[in-house]
Amino acid sequence: MNSWKRQHPAAIFISFLSSLKEIVVSLIAVLIFGQTQAYTSLFYLIFFSAILFIALYSGFVSWWKFYYNLQEEELLIKKGLIFRKNRFIRKERIQSIDINANIIQRLFRLVELRIETAGGGSEPEFSLVALKREEAQRIKKQLLKKKTTPISHTMEYEQHIATFPHDEGENMLVPDEEHDSHNVTSQTIVSDDLFEEMEEIEEQVDFKWELGTRRLILAALTSSGVGIAATFLAAVVSQLPQLLPEWLLDHVIGWFVHSSILLIASLLLVILFTAWLFTLVGTMLKYGYFILKKQGNDIHISRGVLEQRQLTLNAARITGVRLVQSPMRQLFNVVSIYVESAGGGTKDEDLSTILVPLCKRNEVKYILEQTVPEFAIYPNYESLPKESLRRYMIRLAIPSLIVAAVATYYLPYGWLAFVLPIVGASIGFAQFKTAGICHNEYMLCLKTRTIAKTEVYLPKKRIQDMSSSQHPLQKLDNLHTLSVSVLTTVLGKTFTMRHVSHEQMEKSYEWYSYEETKRE
Repeated sequence: MNSWKRQHPAAIFISFLSSLKEIVVSLIAVLIFGQTQAYTSLFYLIFFSAILFIALYSGFVSWWKFYYNLQEEELLIKKGLIFRKNRFIRKERIQSIDINANIIQRLFRLVELRIETAGGGSEPEFSLVALKREEAQRIKKQLLKKKTTPISHTMEYEQHIATFPHDEGENMLVPDEEHDSHNVTSQTIVSDDLFEEMEEIEEQVDFKWELGTRRLILAALTSSGVGIAATFLAAVVSQLPQLLPEWLLDHVIGWFVHSSILLIASLLLVILFTAWLFTLVGTMLKYGYFILKKQGNDIHISRGVLEQRQLTLNAARITGVRLVQSPMRQLFNVVSIYVESAGGGTKDEDLSTILVPLCKRNEVKYILEQTVPEFAIYPNYESLPKESLRRYMIRLAIPSLIVAAVATYYLPYGWLAFVLPIVGASIGFAQFKTAGICHNEYMLCLKTRTIAKTEVYLPKKRIQDMSSSQHPLQKLDNLHTLSVSVLTTVLGKTFTMRHVSHEQMEKSYEWYSYEETKRE
């Protein structure tokens, strides 16, 4: 097979838009934080026009000098104009194949194919940003097809030299030494599918679960992203004085000085409400049309309104399950289920993959039984010792007390900040009451809280490392911090339980001990 191809020409436009987004962010930063009076408007016009031209030219070159060749056992890539780079992606090295279609790609009826190989870190190692749907399906199916016959490294190298394309005027292209297949270990394949493929397996699924409209609305209403959105809005508002005319700025400042606390509080509530609306819409667009299906050992997840995403997890590669409940969701007794997978996850989900955005707490065990039976347990948690209580409370109360003292000294109504130590101590108390640890024959379970309550289920065979630490204040009560790591990305992920007793720490080590396991 010697069929070298380029991506769809729309890749030029997609690459340009990606660069344009970064330019717009830079432009906003310059206008807000920069000294705009230092240069004339003509300078900025020429400067950003040049950047736009370079971005468009770069997109064209990236498309023109990018080739891919799908072979029986691997995907070959050639790219670069001045610095040539050749990649050989063997199918047994692939960690995940993710096929997405955001709003730009859907305008052209295209999809993006991302491939992550072993050792790829938190970002996909390689992506094709503009493929026809049928072509993406063909590549996915070929890369997921089980290997039939082994190919020696010598034959591979000779084949690569023979099959790499020659540009006009070139005699031969010799592959560089970036063949990374010897640097990684063989892994089970995790893949992503298109929405249409989910329909093909509809009759064969063993289990199907849909988020539905009511759950989607509840997930949006109780989303915990309000704080992030409010922080962003507050940052934007804080920069407005630099853009307002001086007379208007004096008027606004005078209004704030003469306004009552009630009016200022009302303004803050408006900001929070606006942030909540942003979060509401974002959550509904992200998890709209959410469907979970189980077929054999594969878990298929489809979601998204504007950016459609379809992924397939191999249940055998799941290294942990995480249940998350914000205080708002605890009121409704609902929970989100995340899974940690050896193929990694997404940045917006803390490098995890969301299995179920929202379900009733009493539905969790049933869903896990149908998807990842190994994790279908109901832990009986052991509470932390009473000596841990003051550690949790002091840790938040003292910094809050310092902030309140400073606010009281410098601000007219700063004495109101003394509510912060009470809030901090209350949160610390809630963290202590929530915290718990549980061991059974093959599973370690940790229950913790920052603001949201989190339960983590970690199989013994998936734990990469267990360690403990003890700072001087913990030594006074013989307490420890227990840390457990599992494989998610190349760096892994660590879960921590603070202020466990010495007996609980020793029990955890004994449970994880190789010698103890050998005796069992």
